[in-house]
Amino acid sequence: MTQSSILKSTCLAATFFAATFSTPFLAQASDQNSNMACDANMTQGGIAQLSATHATINTSILIDAAAAEVWTTLTNFEAMSGWSTGTLQGITGDIKNGGSVVVTFLFGVDDTGKPISNEIPHTLIFENGEKFGWSDPFPANIGGGHDNHIYAVHPCGDKTLFIQSDEIVDNPYAANFVSQLLAGYQLFNAELKAAVEK
Repeated sequence: MTQSSILKSTCLAATFFAATFSTPFLAQASDQNSNMACDANMTQGGIAQLSATHATINTSILIDAAAAEVWTTLTNFEAMSGWSTGTLQGITGDIKNGGSVVVTFLFGVDDTGKPISNEIPHTLIFENGEKFGWSDPFPANIGGGHDNHIYAVHPCGDKTLFIQSDEIVDNPYAANFVSQLLAGYQLFNAELKAAVEK
C-alpha cells in the first residue's frame, strides 16, 4: 500500500467516523486485558478513544482447544492466508523477540472495493506460546505516533481465550484507525477459532 493510499483510507474514515468518543465506544471494551474472564461471553470487542490522539481496540474470543494448539495455528505464518481473510495475512523474517519482520496486513480498499495488501516492516515482540506483536512508529505522513498491537493466548482450562488488542498513541487519526480496524480484528479472531476447531 502506498503512503497516499493509506492517507486516502484515513481520510475516508474521517468522513464516516468524525465523532469524538470521550468514553469507550462499546461497553464491552476492557481497560486491561488481564481483567478479561475466561468464558464464552468474551467473544466480543470494543474501541475507546482515550484522548484526541490515543485510541484502543480490545477484542477476544474463546476457542475450544488447548492454548498450545491455538498458538501453533496462530504462528504458522506461511499457512495463515489460507484461513485469514481479515487483517493479518502472515509474517516473514526473523521470528524471535526483537527480530526484524515484514507483516502482510489487509487495510483499506482500492477503487474497485478490493482489500489492499500492505507489507509493513516491524520489530517483533515474541514470547513463545504466549504472545506476539509489535510496538513501532507510524509514518509521519499518516500522523506519526506509535502502534502497539498484540496477539495473545491465555489458557482457560481445556479452552483458550485469544485476545487481540491494539493501541494507537500520539496520532491525530487514532479514532479513525480503530474504527476501521475493529471489524477486521473480530473477523480474524472468528476465522482463527474456525481454523483451530475444524
